[in-house]
Amino acid sequence: MYLTIFLSFMALPLSLQARAATRRRRYLARQRLDLALRTIFTGCYPATAVPAAASTSTAQSLKFLVAGAIGGIISRTLVSPLEVVATVNMASEGAVGSVLEELSALWASEGIVGFFKGNGANCLKVAPTKGIQFVTFECLKRFLGCRKWWASSSKELNPFDRLITGGMAGVVAAASAYPLETLKSVLTVERRQYGGSIIVSFVAICKDEGVFALYRGLAPTLIAMMPYVGVEFCVYETIKELLVKHYCATNSLSTIQTMLIGAAAGAVAQTSCHPLDVVRKRLQLQGLPGRPTQYSNMLDALACIARVEGVRGLYKGLAPACLATLPSTGSSYVVYEALKAVLGVASR
Repeated sequence: MYLTIFLSFMALPLSLQARAATRRRRYLARQRLDLALRTIFTGCYPATAVPAAASTSTAQSLKFLVAGAIGGIISRTLVSPLEVVATVNMASEGAVGSVLEELSALWASEGIVGFFKGNGANCLKVAPTKGIQFVTFECLKRFLGCRKWWASSSKELNPFDRLITGGMAGVVAAASAYPLETLKSVLTVERRQYGGSIIVSFVAICKDEGVFALYRGLAPTLIAMMPYVGVEFCVYETIKELLVKHYCATNSLSTIQTMLIGAAAGAVAQTSCHPLDVVRKRLQLQGLPGRPTQYSNMLDALACIARVEGVRGLYKGLAPACLATLPSTGSSYVVYEALKAVLGVASR
C-alpha cells in the first residue's frame, strides 16, 4: 500500500506536466485556427486584428479565385434547367420549340433529373473557369493600372482597358478548363450514350475518339471568349463605376443594383457572341455516334449553318441562353461581391 501511495505521489508531477502540455497544444491550435480565420475572412474582423499575411498578393489572389469559383457554382446551378434547354437547342439542326415547350418536354421525358443533367460537369468546369477568370482579370487590371500610372501618373482604367483585360482573362480561363466544357455538352445532349458520370464519359470519349476530341471547338471558344468576357466585364465595371460615382452616396451598390448590372452585362455579351457559341456546340458534338462530321473548321461551320438553316440558325437557343444568362450572371456578381467583402479584398 505504501509503495502504491509513493508511486502515485511520484507520478503526480508527470500527470500535471501532461495536462499542461495538453492545454498548451489546445491553446496553440486555437491560436492557429484564429489566425487562419482572420487571414481568410479578413472582412469580418477590424483592421487592427488582420494579420500581415492577409495583405500579400498571393493571399489576395487566392481570395479572388475562391470568390469567383463559388459565385460560378451557385449561379450555374440556379439556372441549370435553362442551360440544358439552351445546349440542346444549339446542338439541334432541326426546328426547335419555345423555352416552355422544351422545359415541359424535358420534364415529361426525364423528370427533375433532366433539369440538372450535365450540371456536375458544368460546376466542375465553371468553378475553375470563373475563379481563374476573376483572378486573372483583377491581376491584369492592377498590372495595367501600374503601367498607366508610370506613364501618366493615373491608374484610372477606361472601358477599352476593361474590354482588353476582360477578354484576356476569358481566354486564359476558357483554355484552362475546356475539356470539362466538352464533357458538360456531351452529358447534356448524349447522356445515355456516354453514361451519367463525368469520369465514365471522359474515359469513353478518350477511348473512342482520342484525347484531342475533348478539344474540339476550342478555336471558336477562344475567339468567342475574348469579346464575350471582355464585353461582360467592360459593361459591368463601367456601369458600376458610373453608378458609384454619381448615384451612390455610400460608394457601394445594393444587391439589387449589382444583380441588374450583372444581368445586363451578361445579356449584352451573350447576344453579341451567340453565333460562335452555336458553332462551338456543333463542333464539340460532331463525330459522336449518330452525329456525323459535317464541319471541317469554325469558318466552315459558320458558313454551312447560315446556308442550310439561315442566319436564324446561328441564333438557335438564344432565348433560353439569355434567360439563363440574366439570373446566372447577375447572381454570380452578387455572390462574388459579397464574398469579396467577407474575405476582405477589393477590386481596384
